[in-house]
Amino acid sequence: MRVKVLETGSTYYNYGIVALAADEEVKGGLALHLLETGSAVEPLDAAAKAWRPAADDPAEPEDPAEEELEAPADDELDIDATAADILSWVGDDPDRAEEALAAENAKDKPRSTLVKQLERLAGGGEE
Repeated sequence: MRVKVLETGSTYYNYGIVALAADEEVKGGLALHLLETGSAVEPLDAAAKAWRPAADDPAEPEDPAEEELEAPADDELDIDATAADILSWVGDDPDRAEEALAAENAKDKPRSTLVKQLERLAGGGEE
């Protein structure tokens, strides 16, 4: 892989600072590094021209989906979540309501409205 440097500058590569001069031709791993970091370079061969940063683009939409899967879901209480999320987690389950109520009351500043709703749900609920 070969690229042509378009602007004089430097980059950190392979545990050191590499000085680059305008119009310098760079090949191999350093050329790939310059492409990956978005440096001002011009691809000179087929491999460099074929390289696309699009490999990074699909990862961005997948990451939030993976985070949602890893976030505390139905089986784990996140007491720092919003009141709506906590109530959604509790649902109609009095045991969950008691667990959430105990966790909320253990905080320095329990949310009074949430505490009232959890007390109602823990006490047998009206529906």
